[in-house]
Amino acid sequence: MLTTVARPPERRGEEIVASRTTIDIRMAEKTNWYPVRVFFGRAEMIKSALDEADIEFFYPTRLVEKVGSGGLDYVEEPLVRSLLFIRDSREGLEQIKTKFGGSLSPYYDRLSHGPLVVPDKQMDMFVKVCGLKGAGLEYLGDDDSRYHQGDRVRVKEGIFKGLEGHVKRIRHDRKLIVTIEGVAAFATSYIPPAYLEKIDNKS
Repeated sequence: MLTTVARPPERRGEEIVASRTTIDIRMAEKTNWYPVRVFFGRAEMIKSALDEADIEFFYPTRLVEKVGSGGLDYVEEPLVRSLLFIRDSREGLEQIKTKFGGSLSPYYDRLSHGPLVVPDKQMDMFVKVCGLKGAGLEYLGDDDSRYHQGDRVRVKEGIFKGLEGHVKRIRHDRKLIVTIEGVAAFATSYIPPAYLEKIDNKS
């Protein structure tokens, strides 16, 4: 679920609550998207607590085709059960980490050693792709240098228009690799070569 307001969590019994004074202070603080690992299958519990506290988050899912008695339908399934993105301030992230203890852990930047931040543009596109019917998203594993080799391309036509990444052959099919840098890599369904244009690797 993608909520729309980011507030800081504060311990009160077994719930996360947000005091008005803290909210007023935090409204002026910069918020970012932070990827976190979720352990022990507690994603649903953490999502419910964040939702109750009006903290913005994104739990990546994909739409999968299912054929039932009523015909073809699309069912939402988790893309990576242990991956969650939280939008908050650095202070707010630390409070969430303290609240949930060993149930979650932020990804860390290898250079700064601070919590890894996902750029808004990258996150916006990822959220969009996760919601597309026919995207055929496949989780490949942790982000790795092999997913950044070769020409960088941008999709100029079709449902993936605007998406950027590298093309890689997977099980005899050429697919576009989309990465959340430092976090994970995903492959889309097949995209015709005519829909792709090469771009600068630094763009």
